[in-house]
Amino acid sequence: MLGSMVANVVINVGRVSGQLCTSAGCREGRTALPWLVALAALLLVVAVARLFGPVFVSPATASWLLPAPIDRPSVLRPRLVWALLVALPAAALLAAVGSTLAGFAAGPVAAFAVSAGGLAVAGVGIAALAQSRRGIASRVLVWLLAALLWAALLVLALGVAPRLESPRHLTATWWAVLAAAAALAVALGVLSVTRLGRLRDRDVAPGGSLAPGLSGALATLDLALLYDVLVEHRWRGHATVRSRRGLPAGPEALVRTEVTRMLRSPQTVVVLAAAVVAPYAVAATGAGRLTLLVAALAGFLAGLPLLVALRVLTRTPSLLRMLPFPVAETRRLVLRLPGLLLIAFGLACVPAVHAAVGGTPTGAVGIGFAIGLSALASAVRWVTGRPPDYSRPLVSTPAGGVPTNLYGSALRGFDMLLVTTAPLLLSPTGNGAFFSLVLSLVVLGYLTARQ
Repeated sequence: MLGSMVANVVINVGRVSGQLCTSAGCREGRTALPWLVALAALLLVVAVARLFGPVFVSPATASWLLPAPIDRPSVLRPRLVWALLVALPAAALLAAVGSTLAGFAAGPVAAFAVSAGGLAVAGVGIAALAQSRRGIASRVLVWLLAALLWAALLVLALGVAPRLESPRHLTATWWAVLAAAAALAVALGVLSVTRLGRLRDRDVAPGGSLAPGLSGALATLDLALLYDVLVEHRWRGHATVRSRRGLPAGPEALVRTEVTRMLRSPQTVVVLAAAVVAPYAVAATGAGRLTLLVAALAGFLAGLPLLVALRVLTRTPSLLRMLPFPVAETRRLVLRLPGLLLIAFGLACVPAVHAAVGGTPTGAVGIGFAIGLSALASAVRWVTGRPPDYSRPLVSTPAGGVPTNLYGSALRGFDMLLVTTAPLLLSPTGNGAFFSLVLSLVVLGYLTARQ
């Protein structure tokens, strides 16, 4: 019943959007939507496969079953088959939604969805083959898909995307693409299954140890804890890092540690810079004020990896109290460099903002400042979130007693994003930017000063 409801909504939205989408930019965006969704689905599937392995076993199986004199491929084969079977419908459903919203007919929708599912299976097969080689090939594939998705957004932002008609029937090209995707999926899937004997204990054990941590974080709906688990899993694979002397002395030492952290993980700054293309792509489709919300959301999501130091101080209060500075000053110091980068992100969105809502150039610059501070306030709210407090009165549910702040933790960060961008959406002028800046500064002052 729920599936039929969702399918009906998607079909009706695709029909209505085809009638209302009349501008040139909107038509270009609607034409590019299926390919953007398909690339995003492939990127998501391959990234998750690389994160878990995709072949992984539980810690108990890795400790006592795999070292035993048994046929190891027979133990690992069902796990890989399940990963391949899950990847196929996951990518196919997302691709079907994107193609339906673009106005594809039933036949092309099915062919597009099956082709995307076949490519997802091929991606999981590549991740399984690369698992015994530290996942180098799967890492390259993830960055390649991310670069293709970014290039597609850039083409849309520049207004040079080719405008294609929505296919109404299957042509020879569609059949060729479908056959190629199916052949690639079968070849890589079978090859990955036949080479399971090359996987060692250290190749399949990390994913099994990651799964319980993720399930525990999801059980409490704590997305910040989920991020902590992922960061810990990433750095566990690094043997050592080069230590650096913490100069200069005094408060500037905390700023220096932020610089060192970003030099060790330059991809965090690269992702933030690449996210600038999102509001330009949305503005090119004629979305209007929605561009402001997309810009703040892109800055919020891309800025989260920059706030690792603040997250560590939040999760380790004893470390925060050991530093010879007041609590509020310590938090402001570690926010100095990420704040400057997010404000620079907001200013980089000024041309897109001006093209989307018009107004004066001075007002657009003010809105850019407001977008950067809104993204910073939302990210700080997200990383400084507190875990569920079971000492408070519990709410009786069919699942048992639930803390009152459990379900709200899933919306943490997004709530401040809506609050701080509401003045911009209601009045995309200098006055709206002023009220948004005040709200963001109030939120930042409260979050950095509370004990």
